[in-house]
Amino acid sequence: MATNSTLTRTVITWGSVAALSGLSAVFAWQWSGSGASRVTHTLLVQNQLGALLSGVQDVENGQRGYLLTNDKVYLQPYEAAIASIGQIQSELQRLTRDNPEQHALASEARDLIAKRISISQSTIDLFDSGKQSESLDLLRSGRGKAVMDQLRVVIGKAKTQEDQLFAQRQAQYDRQRALLLAALLGTLLASAGLAFLALRREQEKADLLAITAKSLASDKEELAQRVALRTAELEVERNRAETERGRAEALLRDVTHRIGNNLALVVGFLNLHIRHASDPGTVQTLMGARSRVHAIASAQRRINVISDLDLVRIDTLLDAVMSDLAEAMPENETKITLEVPPLLAEAQVATSVCVLTQEFVMNALKHAFPAGEAGTIIVRLTRDSDGLVVLTVIDNGQGRADSETAAADGLGTKIANLLASQFGGTITYKVSVEGGMSTGTTVVVELPRLKMQPADQNSDQAAASARSDAAENPARRSG
Repeated sequence: MATNSTLTRTVITWGSVAALSGLSAVFAWQWSGSGASRVTHTLLVQNQLGALLSGVQDVENGQRGYLLTNDKVYLQPYEAAIASIGQIQSELQRLTRDNPEQHALASEARDLIAKRISISQSTIDLFDSGKQSESLDLLRSGRGKAVMDQLRVVIGKAKTQEDQLFAQRQAQYDRQRALLLAALLGTLLASAGLAFLALRREQEKADLLAITAKSLASDKEELAQRVALRTAELEVERNRAETERGRAEALLRDVTHRIGNNLALVVGFLNLHIRHASDPGTVQTLMGARSRVHAIASAQRRINVISDLDLVRIDTLLDAVMSDLAEAMPENETKITLEVPPLLAEAQVATSVCVLTQEFVMNALKHAFPAGEAGTIIVRLTRDSDGLVVLTVIDNGQGRADSETAAADGLGTKIANLLASQFGGTITYKVSVEGGMSTGTTVVVELPRLKMQPADQNSDQAAASARSDAAENPARRSG
């Protein structure tokens, strides 16, 4: 009787342990699910913050593109970005309702974005109303940059908080998973103990225990099958994501080529106007516009992004632009030499660098050499150990002692100054004199805010692809 009483108490004790372990497993499962939801919520907020900053940058790029080119095409991404920003802000407000601090940062970011869009719209309105000088003054005033800097600080603060929340919630989720595992192990141990005690107490229940063991094995096999199925589904999704990424890259390349082709069509229209214009001043103005649009088209057609759709080979783009420039002036015997090492630049600034370089080369072709006289123009783009990018254009033509004063009045120089100012650039003109005679002019442009990096071996394939689209003649050639 004493033995039976002891066994009974032992069975009751182990049964209680099993019941508590099971309840703990259920609660841990639910708790772990809530932790996973919080981690997912944090990731969603982080994605919305990144999308919000990207949308504002699209607004800024569209505004600058329109002011630089006076091309309505740039207003399409500008307007699309403004439309998407509203949806992103609404979603961000909804996601941060449970966090007062993050909600306040989202509201502050919304006010800064409204201010930045207002400044951009003001520059566009001034430009459209014919007040280009006031529009450019507003652009150079730095108000928009100041607002963007504040916005980046606010979004950076919000991202930092979300990163901290993500780390905390991820750690909490890991603890919850560990607790769930412990509860499951406890349940299994308690079940095993109950089975052992039941076997000792009643041998006749052995068959029932065997059935229970088979049931557990079946459940384990089913769980393994579910895990294998889920693994296969994840692999399919990963392959689909890789495929979509490849399609996105191909689409981006196609879009850049289409933009270049459309700009080439604009060049053709300008050629028609030039052939039908009779006023010399009008012809000169149209030819200047044609050369600038041609430079943008030449660079755009050859943009081949690498490194996560962000960087391009600037040396191959400049090579293509100089080649096209030489082919567009077959009557000019001046030799253009390009000395640019393999460098990578952001795709969004590559076209500006090409147009800036062409402005100085065109200025040298027009003013450095008397009619019919051949010469040499050297284009250099260097990056020192501190990351400072310097553009140098050297000609051996007739330099002018008043180069800086005279250059300041030209439209091309004004455009060059505007492009250089985007990178905090300074332009210096130097005249070389030998034996009392001028031996050429050197233009040095320091671009402290232009970020470039040496091209690695992986980018050579992208550069080769870009060169295959270019003309057969390199930039180092005679006009």
